[in-house]
Amino acid sequence: MRKLSNSKDTNIKKDSIKKSRVLSYRHNGDFYYEIYKIIPLLFIVGLLPFVIRLKIIPLEGPFYEFWNGEKINADFFTYYKQIFIYIVTCWAMLNTFLFTKKIKFTKAYYFMGTYAILIILSTVFSKYPQITLNGFVERREGMWIVLCYLLLMFSTINLVETEKQIKAIIYTLGISGVIISIISIFQYFGMDIFATEFAKDYMISKEIQAQIKEFNIQFGEKYSYGVFYNPNYLGGYISFYAPLMLSFAIISKNIKEKIIFSIFFILSILALYGSRSEAGVLGTIGTVLLLILVVIARYIIKDKPQEEYKKIMFAKFAPILGVLIILPVSLSYIPISQNPLTRIRTEAVALFKPSDLKSKDYKEIGPINDIKQIDDKMIEIVINQSSTYIKIDDSSNINILEEDKVVWNKNIDDLIDGEIYILDSHESYQAQLLLNKTEYSDVYGIKYSANPYGVDLYFIFDKGKLNIADSFYKKLDINRDLQPSKHIGFTGKGMIASGRGYIWSRSFPIMLENLLIGTGQDSFVIEFPRNDIYGRQVDDHLTRLWIITDKPHSFYIQVGVQSGVLSLIVILIGIFLLLYRNIQDTFFSDVKYNWNIMSLGIVGYLISSVFNDSILAISPIIYIFIGICISLTIKNSKERIL
Repeated sequence: MRKLSNSKDTNIKKDSIKKSRVLSYRHNGDFYYEIYKIIPLLFIVGLLPFVIRLKIIPLEGPFYEFWNGEKINADFFTYYKQIFIYIVTCWAMLNTFLFTKKIKFTKAYYFMGTYAILIILSTVFSKYPQITLNGFVERREGMWIVLCYLLLMFSTINLVETEKQIKAIIYTLGISGVIISIISIFQYFGMDIFATEFAKDYMISKEIQAQIKEFNIQFGEKYSYGVFYNPNYLGGYISFYAPLMLSFAIISKNIKEKIIFSIFFILSILALYGSRSEAGVLGTIGTVLLLILVVIARYIIKDKPQEEYKKIMFAKFAPILGVLIILPVSLSYIPISQNPLTRIRTEAVALFKPSDLKSKDYKEIGPINDIKQIDDKMIEIVINQSSTYIKIDDSSNINILEEDKVVWNKNIDDLIDGEIYILDSHESYQAQLLLNKTEYSDVYGIKYSANPYGVDLYFIFDKGKLNIADSFYKKLDINRDLQPSKHIGFTGKGMIASGRGYIWSRSFPIMLENLLIGTGQDSFVIEFPRNDIYGRQVDDHLTRLWIITDKPHSFYIQVGVQSGVLSLIVILIGIFLLLYRNIQDTFFSDVKYNWNIMSLGIVGYLISSVFNDSILAISPIIYIFIGICISLTIKNSKERIL
């Protein structure tokens, strides 16, 4: 009987083991199935920033006309990212329709659809559809790419349904971000991975390497840029990444996860310091303080009746808010090298100081007072109220005249290409002349410099005629191209926020001209006043008279100009309602902390985006996490999202 009994027990144990294995396989199968659905999203979140590969692109038409005079562009950071986004978006949409039984309905689609329609209309009516469809040089955020962002958000809303999927996306972001942070920290200490042979082989094909004599990417000592081509974009990425890592460390119930993601957060803060990005610092600190407020507020109102919330919050929450506002201001006075808070405080104070340049003529302020085309062989330059004439005679002699007296004279054929000629000095400045032979044998470029002002003016001698030109020796019309541009605000304060004050002041009038639809994606470089030398000498800097401004250095201005002010309003309302619902759910959820708290990462990015543009390497990731927030709100609130 014992043997029989043991046999039965053994069979029962075998059956239970088989059942547990079946359940385990089903469990693992469900997990792999859930992850398989979102692999395209994981590719964007984890791999997109590392898609860096050199592509040599010939520039023609408007791409050449509005760029820097080069006919070939060496693109490391955008060409292959654009292709990567196209492919992965198609994959994500395929998965959406293959693995989604029913498309979720959300009012967020109204905002997404309206924005998409305004983008398309702005492209249809744009002056240069070649640019607005596919994007401009070294940016490549044309209509197709921005629509891909919206499609990725749509896929995320419908594919992301479980906590495991959200964790997989966050883990992928965490690993990707910590690699970027480590790269950035090493860059700060002068050990840049992109200066190694490994990086060279990774980014440049052998065929192109054979043609390149020297390869170097450098932003100066004690600077970090991570895997982005601008330290400001590293700051923008960290302003999203750091609060998200800290949020996950708070909501996780696993002690190992708390430690790991706390380390991720600390490393990202070190990378942020290396970037020296005030925008990133503002976004990160502002969001971390908001996160602290949320945590404290939840603790204060815990187990309290809802009707007492306002009274409790005012009595206990307000003093804490005051302390958290005073804290970063106090830290800005710490005398440490490159304290970003100090720079932010200094510029904030400068912004509110009254300017004594309002209502003054920029030409009168100088030092460039005027440039006049006397005839097709003579141009008058007025610098510091002193007139100088550049004249080309019929024998191709360059004559420099002051008060009808020739002070310098040479035949253009006798000048050596690239050699600097010192002219007779004025009382207030020293003049120099430099000849540049162009690719055409009968066309010469002439550079006239006035030191110590740092003023550089350019002229072109073509078929016996003398014309004003830009720094790339492209011919300009003095009466049309060199007139002071329209501007709103920032008079005398254009250098605030590293020159953003000047750019924004010239962008606001363009926004007001595009209230319903915009000028088209990536068309900012076309619309922005290119040769505003009188405005730049006052509100910007004399060394930047001829610089190309291809972006507004603000996501909100970028949207307002390129897809219209109406689209900007649509985006702001949609984002505000989404974040309001997410933060509200975070405050009053029955669980200790829920996933909605991660929306604070988006808040950090939105703050830094006041000073940064949208770029291929980061924007798709943000759209995916906005999609996650929408999906969470649908699940938690049963369509109370907007």
